[in-house]
Amino acid sequence: MSGTAARPRRAVIVVLNLPVPDDHRVWAQALALRDDGVAVTVVCPAIRDKTPGRARIDGVDVVYFRSFEGAGRLGTIVEGAWTTLVSTRAAKRALRRPSSARTLQVCNPPDMLFGLLRWARRRGCRTVYDQHDVVPALAGSRPAFRKLEPFFLACERRTVAAADAVLTPSTQQAQRLRRLYGREAVVVRTASVVAGAAGAAGGRERDEADGCVLGYLGVIGEQDGVCDLIEAVDVLRGRGLTGFRVEVAGDGPALAAVREQVTRRGLDDLVRLRGWLGPGQLVPFLDGIDAMTVPDPDVEFNHYCAMNKVTHAMARGIPVVLRPLRENAMLVADSGVVAKDMSLPAFADALEAVVRMPEKERAEVGERLREIFAAQLSWEASARRYLEAVSPAA
Repeated sequence: MSGTAARPRRAVIVVLNLPVPDDHRVWAQALALRDDGVAVTVVCPAIRDKTPGRARIDGVDVVYFRSFEGAGRLGTIVEGAWTTLVSTRAAKRALRRPSSARTLQVCNPPDMLFGLLRWARRRGCRTVYDQHDVVPALAGSRPAFRKLEPFFLACERRTVAAADAVLTPSTQQAQRLRRLYGREAVVVRTASVVAGAAGAAGGRERDEADGCVLGYLGVIGEQDGVCDLIEAVDVLRGRGLTGFRVEVAGDGPALAAVREQVTRRGLDDLVRLRGWLGPGQLVPFLDGIDAMTVPDPDVEFNHYCAMNKVTHAMARGIPVVLRPLRENAMLVADSGVVAKDMSLPAFADALEAVVRMPEKERAEVGERLREIFAAQLSWEASARRYLEAVSPAA
């Protein structure tokens, strides 16, 4: 064969804040494109024990660029500028390789790759913006970044305008994009998760001395409410509630504050901080908890997020106890344990309700959540929508 018929269809995905395969959403998308016969390159930062350079993993080319995780406002700004510069260079090199059809997908945060999208569009590439997070709302939720919210909004507007297709994991985000920019976004839910019998619904072998094990999974940042979770645990202890403990898995800029709070309140016997989960550790963690907690507070950003910890729990039939955040309350429908309002006492009440819930009842709640996930949120349905919107083969 010769000419364009001999050239592969090619897709380049750029993600700035996490490497693959740690970023489960991006990795699932890359594998879906690979299975669709597309040559895939992922450009991502060499952080979390990754080494700068090139690798080929499960048939996907990965370019790890040298990077760092900035702390504070100045560090975060420098990180954003650096990752934009080096990822743009790497993506352009990958897109210049021979191909019959090309797609460029950029993932935020931050929304700094609109220049790359414009460059690719002028060269005949299909351009895709995958909005993982609402960055202007995220900036507004963090005091150090509030003054930069108009800047991030301008960057978001330019990124949306430079994209042929827009993806989002959340219906709340899709409604916002429609309202602000008149753009229809394709809702592509989170990455594939390990479903199956586990937790309360799975009848796992358990040590009765553990009592009810509450879990938290994810990033530990200012807007994630883990300090509120610790305070709620202190409230439950003050009420005399026993027969429970908390497992916190994750890392982030607020981890040190959480650790200090646990020790200061004398909760080291009730709260275990596990740190970031490595490969092979997620399933054992989920197998070891009876309910997933969602302590994220009432800030605009949190109402837009379809949180991975919620879908992971639903897929494995684990009850979810959460504050009434719009997107996540919609995901669990009437089968989650939802606090009556956003206050700390109401969240503590919801935690107490799930701790006191008989094991059989927790299993029934988990099973209903698993059914919702299978019917509405599974990756299989999202993968089809994703390929239709993104694949050069479409």
